[in-house]
Amino acid sequence: MTLVRLFGLVIDSEVPLPNLLPAAAGAIADVHIRRGRVGTDADLVIPEAGLFRVRDGREIIVETNEGVSDRNLRLFLLGSAMGLILHQRGLFPLHANAVELDGRAIAVAGATGAGKSTLAAWFSRSGHRIVGDDVVALKATACTVLAYPGPPRVRLWREAMERFGIDTNGLEPSYADDTVEKWDLPVAGDALVADAVPLGAVYVLEDGADIAITRLGGGAAAATLFDHTYRGSYADRQAEWRAEHFRAVAAVAKSVPVFRLERPRDLSLLEALGRALLAHAVEATARTAAEDRSAAPAPDR
Repeated sequence: MTLVRLFGLVIDSEVPLPNLLPAAAGAIADVHIRRGRVGTDADLVIPEAGLFRVRDGREIIVETNEGVSDRNLRLFLLGSAMGLILHQRGLFPLHANAVELDGRAIAVAGATGAGKSTLAAWFSRSGHRIVGDDVVALKATACTVLAYPGPPRVRLWREAMERFGIDTNGLEPSYADDTVEKWDLPVAGDALVADAVPLGAVYVLEDGADIAITRLGGGAAAATLFDHTYRGSYADRQAEWRAEHFRAVAAVAKSVPVFRLERPRDLSLLEALGRALLAHAVEATARTAAEDRSAAPAPDR
């Protein structure tokens, strides 16, 4: 059985997980995914997929509903179930896409359909590597915040695919529901960041009359990050998870600048939006890198 990597974790799975990056030779699994009987012991009940028992940040037992395809099962296994794993392990799953800029991750958070993946695809086509799509796992260390890569793909709606001139033939639909016109665009090789990188800045997409970028203060930044936690309700399941999540959000808000990125919802402005974000992010990541260097312990002499 091939071990794979996701969110900085090594996964051993009985459910096929194609397209995920292989783990290094000799790696030891952090998370085990097995098929089995769950019944009333389920932590997640998802009618479109099945029952999931998710325990101790280390194990997922899946009882698949009759007629559910592996493709649809993977959708919820790598989404909701892995989201619970991240919460259990004390990682901060940010509902965001991220790209690499000058060795640092630039995360773009926002509600579903806000255009996170479209912006990530613009950056990718401009030569910047993808760190993660939809969910990025964050972990604060003594002198920086690390961003761990998600699945190696970008999910795009039909309108965005047409904007980029991408043919959907041969691409896997994101959902089993054919009425949802969204496709998985694989990202591989030089276009993908495979390992954790420091987080340089977070931008939160919001509606606005014009393109505008405003830095959020400490309290507002933390509240915004909290609001854009992936499956944030999971943190309420146990008091220690909630406390750990508050600490994680506060650590990120303290260490990394958070900005409001306003823009009209108009794909004809995508080029202007991408260029404005790129120019701003270059300066933001440079400042964050300098702050990280000043916070790092002095080398032994």
